[in-house]
Amino acid sequence: MEPLLATGVLKGTYGVEGYIKFHSFSEEYQHLLQLQEVLLRHKANEKQVVIDTVRIKGNDIHIKFVGIDTPEEARLLSGWEVWIPRSKAALLEEGEYYAADFIGCHILVDKKQVGEVISTIDGPQALLLEVRITMDNRVCLIPFMDRYVGTVDLRNKELELLEPMLLS
Repeated sequence: MEPLLATGVLKGTYGVEGYIKFHSFSEEYQHLLQLQEVLLRHKANEKQVVIDTVRIKGNDIHIKFVGIDTPEEARLLSGWEVWIPRSKAALLEEGEYYAADFIGCHILVDKKQVGEVISTIDGPQALLLEVRITMDNRVCLIPFMDRYVGTVDLRNKELELLEPMLLS
């Protein structure tokens, strides 16, 4: 089965025909126009839905799903994440990454493994890498910023940590 990526979240209704607003995690949304169906997830719940229409108005994206025909029905989907097959996700530019790709990466200091990324968190200024430190099993947060993270090697699942003090 192809890996899935969370591409955004549904946020509130639009109009009277069952449209719901879509907030993209990456600010990319052109790939949505090519999709016919998506997986919606909310807590432990999942549902496959068929896309009827995607409307783009400036920076606003509105989606209508087959069978969702009223604002009341659409409102029930508010807060659900939209998951899509990785092959249908927005293309990445050089130096761009999907946060999901960092999970399981080894953190290296002077080419020695010192920890592993166990999750990511959207921080106020940058993505935060939640890292379990190998030596003592503690967990710390590392901002994914150029001054803290150097070489990114996703093929070998390795991230170079430039500031080892962040592990203290």
